[in-house]
Amino acid sequence: MLGLPMTNQLSDPDARKQRITALSIISLSSFISAFSGSAFSVAAPVMTNSLSPQHVPGLDEAGMGWIITIYILATAMLQIPFGKISDNYGRKKIYIIGTIIFTSAALVLGFMNSETTLVIFRFVQGAGSALVFATGTAILTSIYPKEERGKAFGISIGSVYLGLTVGPSLGGVIVEHLGWRSVFFSVVPFGIIIAFLMAFVLKGEWKNEEKEKIDFVGAVIYVITLFLLLYGFRSINTSYGFYLIGASVLTLIFFIFWERKVEVPILELKLFKKNRFFTFANLTAFLFYTATSSTSLLLNYYLQDVLYLSVSLAGVILLARPIAQAILSPIGGRLSDKIEHRTITTIGVATGLVGLVMLAFVNQKTHIVLVIFGLLFGGIGFGLFSSPNANSIMSSVPKKMYGVTSALIGTMRTIGQSISLGFATLLFSVFLGPNISSSAFQFKTEFLLPVIPSNLSISQHSPLLLMSIKIAFFVAVGLCILAVISSYLRGKINFRNNNSLNQKNEITKN
Repeated sequence: MLGLPMTNQLSDPDARKQRITALSIISLSSFISAFSGSAFSVAAPVMTNSLSPQHVPGLDEAGMGWIITIYILATAMLQIPFGKISDNYGRKKIYIIGTIIFTSAALVLGFMNSETTLVIFRFVQGAGSALVFATGTAILTSIYPKEERGKAFGISIGSVYLGLTVGPSLGGVIVEHLGWRSVFFSVVPFGIIIAFLMAFVLKGEWKNEEKEKIDFVGAVIYVITLFLLLYGFRSINTSYGFYLIGASVLTLIFFIFWERKVEVPILELKLFKKNRFFTFANLTAFLFYTATSSTSLLLNYYLQDVLYLSVSLAGVILLARPIAQAILSPIGGRLSDKIEHRTITTIGVATGLVGLVMLAFVNQKTHIVLVIFGLLFGGIGFGLFSSPNANSIMSSVPKKMYGVTSALIGTMRTIGQSISLGFATLLFSVFLGPNISSSAFQFKTEFLLPVIPSNLSISQHSPLLLMSIKIAFFVAVGLCILAVISSYLRGKINFRNNNSLNQKNEITKN
């Protein structure tokens, strides 16, 4: 079956059942993916601690940094190429393949006992995640009517933040009693269930009726560009980090030149020029993620090394944002089905801006309540922004581009996060000295968990640390102001009936 199994192809009860099935599967997958990542961050110090009986021989913090980074790179680099492929060959098919790859890699990782094999199979697992992330939103967009998409997106995105919320505590229990390998093994049964349900319970397939030629050359250039950019920002406190970023600019220029020349590009750049709503929605996502993604990293050091709070207390405080995001995401998504998109996304970004302004004025005497309120405003802002903005983007493109557009949403998020964390790392390096290693910061940034590297002590530099934190927050405030403006500039859209917009923006050879 091609196209959309909705009321014109299925009876209303069957169509509704299919929607609920798809949303349940994708939400469970989102939860498991987030839970797995956050639980792994809890396991990371155990794996690198030479005094731990579970220590992986030869694995140090630099090696763990690679294990974390390679997963993120694989997930980011491969989303758009496989999003394009899913539009041609079937989004459900690619989703199932991605789930199988992710689950199989998790099973193998549970048996690995060396840095090299862990890095290799974390890359494989990241590739599986890329296939899943590239198609999940596209499937929901394909199966849900326009007036219910926001609700679906909100529940799916809320599941991610729920996984991030329960992952540290439940993951800590699992690691303590069953060991770090159980973090990988715990994913396997859920992965099998998700793949089975997607393959045999969810009916239908969603793909273009006419296959388009895949621009493999453009895909390779794109992957190289994103690798250089993301790894460059991950290593920005080193000299070669800037070289990598510079090289990514050159390959990006070549990519743009190639995509404008090729008949069927891997990423249709004309859409950014012709579709104002699409362009500003993506720009807003990039700016908002860049402004806010380092918040937990900055506050983690502030709470532990300026206010001298314990790791456990700092971790509890930092949960305020993901909890707020988990609660508000379904609400924000539902509101986007009833309120014009520009209104709700702009309110969300503005709310996040209020939280950043609060945090920009922290000092040694700041009451912890102010920090909590700053986090809550940030979480509420993201809850009101994430799913409505995804709804905006997916509602502004033709059906044939659902896969690649779904992948683009994830890519904007990853690029923004990497630049945000890279800039924070650079500030720490400048103010605290070049010996602060990027791998150490990756422990504290991965899934926003408070894990202290065993060989890093910066509390003695708390005045300089505080200065770097405040500068980072003031820069974030500036970026968030731009995000508010960008969100408003997207313009209006008839979000309940966007056929005319899709037809207007249908990409042709001409």
